[in-house]
Amino acid sequence: MISKMKKLLLGGKASEKEKVLEVLREAGVVHVDAAVPEKVSVPASINEELHKCNRAIIELSQIECLSDEDKIETPGKAKRLIEETLEHVTALSKLKDKLIALKKEYEETEVWGPLGLKDLYFLKNSGLNIVFSKGSKEHKDEIKSEFVDTVYCKDGICVFIAASRNEIEIPKQLTVIEAPRRESAQIADEIKATENTICDHKHALQCLKLRFSDIQAHYTKLLNQKRFAEVESGVMTDEEVFVLTGWCPEKKVSTLSEALETAQLRVATHFDDAAEDENPPTYLDNPVYSSSINPLYDFMGLTPSYNEPDASFLFLSTLIIFSGFLVADAGYGAIIALPLLFGYKKLKERGVDEKFLRLAIFLFGGATVYGGITNSWFGASLFNTGFNPESPDGSFLLQALCFLMGVIHLTIAHIIKLKRKKINLSVVGEIGWIIFLWAMYGMICKLVAGRDFILPGTQEFTILGSTSSLTVWLFKISLTMILFFTAPSFNVFKMVGAGVGSILTNASAAFSDILSYIRLWAVGLAGSKVAVAFNDIGAMLPIYAQIPVLIAGHGLNIILCVIAILAHGVRLNLLEFSNHLELDWAGREYDPFKKIN
Repeated sequence: MISKMKKLLLGGKASEKEKVLEVLREAGVVHVDAAVPEKVSVPASINEELHKCNRAIIELSQIECLSDEDKIETPGKAKRLIEETLEHVTALSKLKDKLIALKKEYEETEVWGPLGLKDLYFLKNSGLNIVFSKGSKEHKDEIKSEFVDTVYCKDGICVFIAASRNEIEIPKQLTVIEAPRRESAQIADEIKATENTICDHKHALQCLKLRFSDIQAHYTKLLNQKRFAEVESGVMTDEEVFVLTGWCPEKKVSTLSEALETAQLRVATHFDDAAEDENPPTYLDNPVYSSSINPLYDFMGLTPSYNEPDASFLFLSTLIIFSGFLVADAGYGAIIALPLLFGYKKLKERGVDEKFLRLAIFLFGGATVYGGITNSWFGASLFNTGFNPESPDGSFLLQALCFLMGVIHLTIAHIIKLKRKKINLSVVGEIGWIIFLWAMYGMICKLVAGRDFILPGTQEFTILGSTSSLTVWLFKISLTMILFFTAPSFNVFKMVGAGVGSILTNASAAFSDILSYIRLWAVGLAGSKVAVAFNDIGAMLPIYAQIPVLIAGHGLNIILCVIAILAHGVRLNLLEFSNHLELDWAGREYDPFKKIN
């Protein structure tokens, strides 16, 4: 549920502002709003140091730890450790670029062999003309010089050396080139020296990695300094007093009051309910099950508005069901859910978010249950249940179930809206939309699935002497209710106009929204076909080749299943369901001012 918030107005002496803010941070329950957002600032030195510290953490996290016998921790304070880390990283980057250039130079020079460059330079300085040229070996004899020899040939292209006391003539078919600046042996020595220097820098980084926890602690300290500076700069202050505004969950007001009283600071506080035009931060205070959806909210950047209903329980429950249909394989579900379930405690101890673990277990546990019911295990059937999801009867049943889930899901959205509405005649119009959804469901079952399901669409009913199908009667009743009670008024034209507008705007959307739930069956069927295809490919291969093919194929299919949950299962909640509930997810998250650990 969305916890009720109280608006906080706090005033105190300007000289005690930092002490008061420190108490608020220790309490950790107040979402502080800046009085003048434009004045919120952080010292450039903190931002710069944060940036450097973050870079150092990223670089050191990629470094392997030293063995026990080589462990020598780098001494110094965290700030110096960060500077050293970045110095070594910068030096390593330059040395790696240098090494690449040296190896390229070595490859180009090695083929020349030992040239005796000192002797060549001596002869040049003594007046001897020496020219190197490159081209096809058939043009060697066309070089006019006292001495001509081949230095090397590679892939039909040769390099020639010509030496003469007179002018040397090189034919146009050959290209004059420069000799290497140094011998390949010299380059090899420099490559070795560069590699040794790289090893030294890497070893230094490994020693710095032993102080990784100290650097992380310093980063946390900087984050706290930044947060404190943001809050402090956003507080309205004059020469003698300061005023702070924010929000506190109603159930935590006593915690804040006790913290201020214990600190014995002279401050004035006033708590008030949120006004209709205000937008308090949203604090989701849900039980363990419902809070498991929070990692998905964080990943998608979703926060319901303060005055909107909290659909966390329903969101998670339906997503579990949708995941079962989308994955549609007990093997896929079990291979993820069971290791997470049995390793839950150890993973939690290693810092993995327990809410994320629960979410994954719930979603793939649902897939395991659904796959077991439909007897699908890695694309194969382990036993005969008499149910074939790909048979005409099986396909019809699953399609109709998808439509049924859709209409129930959307009906719940309208029921929640009804519960939040004021009791007046417009409630009749909302009930009309619920009836309209079921009428549309009956029509879709007949048009798409080809048979009647739940609603007997062709069964005749006689009401007031008129005989029609149940679906038709549902359309008649719902449209009448929507037409006259969407905006009840003594002005008939205004009332009917509002009803017609509502029908024109929402009727086609109701059809497409219910129809959209067939994606659950279609995606699940596609995944099943892919699994069967990989099984068939594996069956054609010898046993030593089957295993890697099956692992790769089914692994890829599992990844596609995860994407399907995010793309289709989440979509049905965020678009179809949320549109009918009029949930726009435009809230701002409750972010209390507290110490970061």
